[in-house]
Amino acid sequence: MFVTFVDDSPAPKRFHWACTLLIILNVLICLKTVGRPDFLEVLGRWGFIPAGPFRHYGIGILTAPFLHTSWAQLITNMTFLFMFGRVVEDRLGWKRFLAAYMLCSLAGEAVHWHFRPNSVLALVGASRAVSGLGVMYLLLYPWGKMKWIFSFFGAPILEVPSRTAYVMALWAAVQVGLAFLPWKEIVLQVPLLSKMGASLFASKASDSIAWWAHLGALSMGFLLFLVFPQKKGKK
Repeated sequence: MFVTFVDDSPAPKRFHWACTLLIILNVLICLKTVGRPDFLEVLGRWGFIPAGPFRHYGIGILTAPFLHTSWAQLITNMTFLFMFGRVVEDRLGWKRFLAAYMLCSLAGEAVHWHFRPNSVLALVGASRAVSGLGVMYLLLYPWGKMKWIFSFFGAPILEVPSRTAYVMALWAAVQVGLAFLPWKEIVLQVPLLSKMGASLFASKASDSIAWWAHLGALSMGFLLFLVFPQKKGKK
């Protein structure tokens, strides 16, 4: 597996209350939900389910971005939220940062709803918001230094220098490919893929990896970058 980390992200100008509080909130909710005997009921009540009853949308739309199906999913999302979020908050201010977080989540849910209106699986996780913030970070620092860290069971084995533009372009390309290509059918037809990664594309009790939702959040992040004014003097 591989993970990306910012190598020389801009030094924080101040303490980032909004980003920090979002991370704390996500962690606390994960502590209260993951591992519960009634976890599937929690997903059904508080996750975003496109085919669910209309009265459910008002709750699930707002609460789904704070639910996670596992600690691994939470840690991944919070790592990138910390990496991108504090820089974006520094440039936008905490109010517009929080607005961007929720608007990117809502855009992801709207696009997911449009393309999968009959899905009965719960869409959860902060990855939609993080995707939108990642685009804003990319537009702020397209040539910021990053590095690919290839690891084996958490142990780093190789580091490859890169740039923000390259990392985010590859990530966006993966989202487009997974959204448009029939990966489930491909995996079933190729035995090697079935053995190596069928679980990534298999249907579970949650649509925690929702490629359409990521693309919706990416688009919203780009739009917000154009619309939201940025604080001056932040380089």
